[in-house]
Amino acid sequence: MAYKLNYFFGPRVSAQHQQNLQGLTEGVHKLSTMQPFSESVGGGYEGLIVDFKSGLRLQIPAGNWHVKISDYKSKVIFVDKDTSEEVLISAEKYFIQWEIILHRDGKQVFYHRLDPKGKKVHFQFFPTGMGDHISLFPYIETFRRIYDCQASVTVAPYLQELIKLYYPKVECRDNPPEDSYAIYYLSPTFHPFLTSEEIRTVPMTQFGRELLDIGQADKVVYRPNKPRQIMEPYVCIAVQSSGTIKTWLNPTGWDQVVAYLKKIGYRVLCIDQKAEQTGYGMTVCKPKEAEDFTGDIPLSERVNLLAYADFFIGLGSGLSWLAWAVDIPVILISGITAPWFEFSTPYRIYNRLVCHGCHNWDKIPWPSFEKCPVFGGTERAYECSKKISAQQVIDAIDSIRNKQFVE
Repeated sequence: MAYKLNYFFGPRVSAQHQQNLQGLTEGVHKLSTMQPFSESVGGGYEGLIVDFKSGLRLQIPAGNWHVKISDYKSKVIFVDKDTSEEVLISAEKYFIQWEIILHRDGKQVFYHRLDPKGKKVHFQFFPTGMGDHISLFPYIETFRRIYDCQASVTVAPYLQELIKLYYPKVECRDNPPEDSYAIYYLSPTFHPFLTSEEIRTVPMTQFGRELLDIGQADKVVYRPNKPRQIMEPYVCIAVQSSGTIKTWLNPTGWDQVVAYLKKIGYRVLCIDQKAEQTGYGMTVCKPKEAEDFTGDIPLSERVNLLAYADFFIGLGSGLSWLAWAVDIPVILISGITAPWFEFSTPYRIYNRLVCHGCHNWDKIPWPSFEKCPVFGGTERAYECSKKISAQQVIDAIDSIRNKQFVE
């Protein structure tokens, strides 16, 4: 039997992307075929298959059928039509509480509302930065708790240790269980079928809300599993990020800050993975006077080191998110992201008097790391980062030491 294949999508997508649907649906088709099409929900009719392994997938056999597909919560209707010998696949891959009603020969013969309670639900991460993962992990745990489901996750090997230590009821797997009831693809992407919002307009701490349709997740604090090893007062820093344009490009900034920290009695430990990073014609190195704690070190060891630090100084990067999860004060230096984009900290450092935050301007193409998208090729290129002074960071250090803010 030859089935017609048709993708359907909600009114927001069709209104915003009607000019570019062909390219978008090609990407969705690749995602839709990642998992075998199998009967997750019994239909009772030969050839009738329903599953939620890539959004909603519904195969309807020959006959006089009428299908209605909607979101149970909002009552938005996606499909309402007569059909036969058709496979319908939702373009949206994020969580929607699908409601499916099927009539055959004028009589209702099938009803199903997506309900993960007690079922196997898998979360598949795309390769992205460590910070993206750490921001989303609490939402997986919250989803598991709310729906009382059997949650599993596929993440990069270096992140599995965090799941096992701090989310013990979530199983790490290389592949989704074959009998998964639902699979969700977690990625802070700009693709309209993978998230309900243009993700650059949403704080990272709310990505999970948009992907899984749940309220703010409870923060899980990463506690150390070893006693303190360094007895002297110390501070951890990280000067690298996923791209050199996300780093602090003031050429003397880090050296001045490290010198100040040492002057007031701190050891300064640089905990980046690498001591030097080069990209897009720029090189960023560990400050000369900072102690070298770089290397491929398990994240649990980074947690143990961070947990006993007085505070952390970093960028919009994964190690800043790790320090946030450890629950120590974080001084976050950033130029290309807006002040509200990463987690909230009273020690957010940016220069509001120069151009900044272009990463979160949804009217310009992104990512485009080859040059500053506003002032590329001019003396003002990357002024968002270059014009952050060492004094701004030193003032934040003094604020922490004087306990001027309570996080």
